[in-house]
Amino acid sequence: MGGSVKQYWLLLTALIACNPLHAERLDDSLSTQQQFDVDLVWKEQHGTENLDTRELNALIARARRVEIRLNTAPYIGQRGRIFITLPLNIRGTADSSALRMSWTTNGRFSNGSLTAGNRVKLFEGEITERVMTDVFDITFEIDARQVYNNLRFEPVYDIELY
Repeated sequence: MGGSVKQYWLLLTALIACNPLHAERLDDSLSTQQQFDVDLVWKEQHGTENLDTRELNALIARARRVEIRLNTAPYIGQRGRIFITLPLNIRGTADSSALRMSWTTNGRFSNGSLTAGNRVKLFEGEITERVMTDVFDITFEIDARQVYNNLRFEPVYDIELY
């Protein structure tokens, strides 16, 4: 019995040692625009007779030149990965699958796409600036059947050091 307990603790110690450090939330309150209005347009405006109900109800919204500023001062000189997460529950939607977000950047952070409840890496490398900044062009694809109020877009940014 003593041998199995010892093996258990060795395995647990090995797993902890291999596991990356936990993520810490980054402060994005320095971002210039915390709220913005967007115009919604139908994704498909022509030839709608052959669309399935999801395609028929798809709306597109775009937010251009959204400056994201992340306070990375505590991490200068360290290596890390910065992620963006879209919470599982999006205010203003009846279903978390109602929103898909994609973006392009000016190059400091990675381009990507994200759905509610998921996390995507924006950056990996050495943190060299107190505030990491990039400009995003964001496109939202929204299922109109699932929207019941003003949408509240509240991404979370976090960092994992390694």
